Amino acid sequence: MAGQILGVYFKSIIGTMLASTTELLFPEHRRRIAEMQDDLWYPWEDYVQMTNDLHARLSDASLQAIGQATTVKTLPLNKAAGFDSVERVFRRFEALSADVIRGVPPEESLHTVSFTEDSAVLEGQTRLPIPLLLGFFRGILIGFGRVLLSEEVTQDGSTTRITLKWS
Repeated sequence: MAGQILGVYFKSIIGTMLASTTELLFPEHRRRIAEMQDDLWYPWEDYVQMTNDLHARLSDASLQAIGQATTVKTLPLNKAAGFDSVERVFRRFEALSADVIRGVPPEESLHTVSFTEDSAVLEGQTRLPIPLLLGFFRGILIGFGRVLLSEEVTQDGSTTRITLKWS
């Protein structure tokens, strides 16, 4: 089975990205999002393509803000699925990912390398825009009343490592 993402997340993230562009851009993406249903699964490849299409038109700062806003908006869904603390989200980040996406190759998904009370290191070969991911992480921390103190992104070949520290 090819990778898939749950409609509610696909629609929320891409819909917010589309709202940040002029109505004339990406008419095919707009039609696709309008037809989606929250409880159905959609191709991961389509999601990756759309995020990267939109990233080409939006600044990194805009993408971070979108990631943060959509994560805060969808956090109640994650909490209802048992991801109700910073520890439950970041101790095994791949578990949260599996609740939202399925069938994506393990090496392409971010996974937790280390976790402490005030930091996490995540790693993977993601094809998603890094600013969007950083916004997601910031939104998670805000949703649990934490403040992101620092974020560091390093590349080693095709592997991305993200180090987050919070208070």
